[in-house]
Amino acid sequence: MTDHQKGLPVSRRDLIRISGGTTLAAVALGSLGVPVRAGTAAGAAPRDIGPAADGAGSAWASSGAGSRLRSTGADLLIRDGSPHWWLSPDIWAVPGTDPNGAAGTPAAGDVAYVWARIQNTGREDAVGIEVRFYWGNPSVQMLYSTLNPIGTAFADIAAGDTQEVLCLVPWNVVAVNDGHECLVAVAVLPGDPALPDAVDPPGYPNVAQRNLTLVSAQKADFKLTLTVSAPKRAPKQIRIGAEVGGELSKEALLTLGLDGRRPVGKPVVEVGFSAKPITDPGDGIGDPELVVEVPAGRSVPVHLTVRGATGLDPGEYQLVEVLERDGERLLGGISFAVVAGKEGQK
Repeated sequence: MTDHQKGLPVSRRDLIRISGGTTLAAVALGSLGVPVRAGTAAGAAPRDIGPAADGAGSAWASSGAGSRLRSTGADLLIRDGSPHWWLSPDIWAVPGTDPNGAAGTPAAGDVAYVWARIQNTGREDAVGIEVRFYWGNPSVQMLYSTLNPIGTAFADIAAGDTQEVLCLVPWNVVAVNDGHECLVAVAVLPGDPALPDAVDPPGYPNVAQRNLTLVSAQKADFKLTLTVSAPKRAPKQIRIGAEVGGELSKEALLTLGLDGRRPVGKPVVEVGFSAKPITDPGDGIGDPELVVEVPAGRSVPVHLTVRGATGLDPGEYQLVEVLERDGERLLGGISFAVVAGKEGQK
């Protein structure tokens, strides 16, 4: 019987052996951080954990899958979204000065409050949870070093319970990119080690990301500057492209204030990317895909244009997903719900 089957702490070497030297092992060796505590939503399959330092964390037990582990202690979970992790239904903003108001998309210059829904899926009560809230410029793969803190909140959550946690510090939505910003929430317990710079919600159940924004079709073209950042010690080369079409969950629509909207049956918008701003509509919208090289520790702008959204009917929305890939590996993304009318950003 192995140490992890006995419920003993699992070392980094054990993780490599358990995973058979696959991706989990590479993450365990290459990351600077360690996971907080892996958790599993009710009725969902256990999720892969990230790297673990020797002797760190609570006792671990086999979950029945070769590279999947489940903690026997307090497990904190902020759910990822579907079909992509950055569509978390457990993070939302409330525009205005009343944090108990309706969820929606704040505009540039507004004040808003941010909420996160935290689950304790473990067998022990979680006491002294710190929930950290961040905003970042629109980008595909998020890095902690590029995020801006909003504030923190604290909570105690009994085993098996769920709690909605409010960041009491109001979020002053800056005018950068007309308020199209991304949100990240992290729940940690006292003594938990630091996370790596690259935000990796699929590997960390206590981390979630909301890269979802509402766009109005009142203009012929919607333009946004995305930020592509590289870690401090390594350059990167990535591809940015887009997928048009698909459907958001009812929970995601509700947090956008789009409850009852239906997805349009076919693509009605075009999406293009360019390394430089496109100021003349006659110059087109850019390329459907762009290869971007970023020096270590630097950020590079990518200019996004969405055209043709005025073809949407009232009551419809078009889902646009901007994806960042390294080869075939998906690093991250940002999604837009494009609508007609006055509901979205101008």
